[in-house]
Amino acid sequence: MSTSGPSFVLLDDQVVPAEKASISPFDRGFLFGDGVYEMVRTFDRRPVAMDAHVDRLARSLRETGIQGFDAGRYREIVPLLLDAEGLVDAGIYLQVTRGVERPRRHVPGPGLVPTIFGFAVPLPSLRTLEAIESIEVTLEPDDRWMRVDLKSLNILANIMAATRGRESGADEVILHRDGLVSEGSHSSVVALVRDTLIVPSPSAAPFVLPGTMVTLVIEAADRLGLPVQQRPLRVDELCGAAEIGIASTRRILHEVSRLDGRKPSGGPWMGRLFASMVDSIAAFGDASPPSP
Repeated sequence: MSTSGPSFVLLDDQVVPAEKASISPFDRGFLFGDGVYEMVRTFDRRPVAMDAHVDRLARSLRETGIQGFDAGRYREIVPLLLDAEGLVDAGIYLQVTRGVERPRRHVPGPGLVPTIFGFAVPLPSLRTLEAIESIEVTLEPDDRWMRVDLKSLNILANIMAATRGRESGADEVILHRDGLVSEGSHSSVVALVRDTLIVPSPSAAPFVLPGTMVTLVIEAADRLGLPVQQRPLRVDELCGAAEIGIASTRRILHEVSRLDGRKPSGGPWMGRLFASMVDSIAAFGDASPPSP
């Protein structure tokens, strides 16, 4: 594996050396960001929440009208890219664009063939995740487009917000709009408010992407007997929360040590949730525990 990035990539139906991959400059993903993406994490080659990632990819493809790719192929792509890079603990990125069209035009014509692109990057093994890590975050206005429920390539607003956060010394930013918490720039947010875990889920709050890892947080809370409410989370509630968690495919779950420079009062719950999630992943790999 090259230290400068993936040595191999998936391009359409082939795994090829990264330096030999060639994508048309007229690809609509390059010209317009006209595409969708996913990233799934593996531990010892076992993908975490694979069904949820496939379902979310299928929904993104359906809602954007991108045709010609079966989201279920993601399952086959994961081992291909792991084998190519010689990895077992990794993040497997996959993006599907609407395809190549020339001349450039805003409204796509019929019969386009999607461009499939993917790669694998090494991530820490489950054995190294011994304790929850802490991060510092800041609040940023949520000025993204309205369809944040789709995992679109168009994440410029997220990038700009995350960049501002990094420049201020933060590890992540939490976006908010009209007094309500949306999500992180590339993560989901949970907060412990009056002994209840508040989760701004897509069904209960606007401007939230359906998170795959936050579902595992909720399941861990259920196992531990921690009450959960999926509802809008006010910014003032977040600022007064005893504990705040940031969940994502890369992070699993991190606890917030400082929010805009202020330290939450703290408690044991984020650490307990993290430990339960790690135990569940170790036991069941690609899923939550099976239903009885």
